[in-house]
Amino acid sequence: MAAAPKSAKPFLVVVTGLSGAGLSSAINALQDNGFYCIDNLPMELIWNAVDVISSGKIKARGYAFVMDIRDERFAAEFPALKTKLSERVKLDILFLTASETVLSIRYGATRRKHPLLDAKGSLQAAIRKEFELLEPVERAADAVLDTTTWSAQQLARTIESRYYKDLPPRSLYLNIVSFGFKYGQLRPADLMFDVRFLTNPYFVPELRDKSGLDKSVRDYVMANPVAQQFFDKLHDLHRFLLPEYFAEGKHYLRVGIGCTGGRHRSVCFAELLLESLSTTPIDHIVVNVMHRDIDLPA
Repeated sequence: MAAAPKSAKPFLVVVTGLSGAGLSSAINALQDNGFYCIDNLPMELIWNAVDVISSGKIKARGYAFVMDIRDERFAAEFPALKTKLSERVKLDILFLTASETVLSIRYGATRRKHPLLDAKGSLQAAIRKEFELLEPVERAADAVLDTTTWSAQQLARTIESRYYKDLPPRSLYLNIVSFGFKYGQLRPADLMFDVRFLTNPYFVPELRDKSGLDKSVRDYVMANPVAQQFFDKLHDLHRFLLPEYFAEGKHYLRVGIGCTGGRHRSVCFAELLLESLSTTPIDHIVVNVMHRDIDLPA
């Protein structure tokens, strides 16, 4: 297949580096942000993969291949490979490294086998051998990240920062779910709030068959000063927490609001929280609501 026109070159990140330095975390971060990723791509298949992504058959903002010492040809053929790839794609080589001590600790914790470890060798010898084999790859990389002191979350945020122009904007999806405790607690839930302490419209005959979606029910619930105080605190808490959860790297957050039957108070509060967060949006936060038990008999 002929090379794609220069303006149409796909963006390809080759993630490589030392085993145990965070290659899996890096590829997961790219995948979570809209990249089409292939792990442990063998040299024999790389040009087939480039043909496919150049053809546009797989739509993505970018593409990422993990290539490492598991393919014996990779280190030796890398310089020529980089030159040829650059003719076909917009290429970025990301190399991950870490100290020998930390790599040893990580392998000890996961109990995985180093790809260069043989029956007679030691883990330290395998790590040193990989350092030597991949030294030319590290020198030719566009970016070298030392993950010795990093968590997986720190690595993910660093990758987002490097590729933010090429990544689709990340969002935190907040799902607010009303539910009734009598029908079972909401599972799973990241945060949960119990509004059963508020006056129950169920005991008002003209409100019993209505729901928290009705204005009359909302007016009744919120007429209680305690209800308004609680909602103000709930609103402020989410205004504070949501940007922090986003910065930490969360993609999804499920918040449960429960009352006895999941029809009146919890529905009212879920709708009010949705309205308050939608009226004055928070950057990168997408909010929706679901009422789990609203249609069950009152």
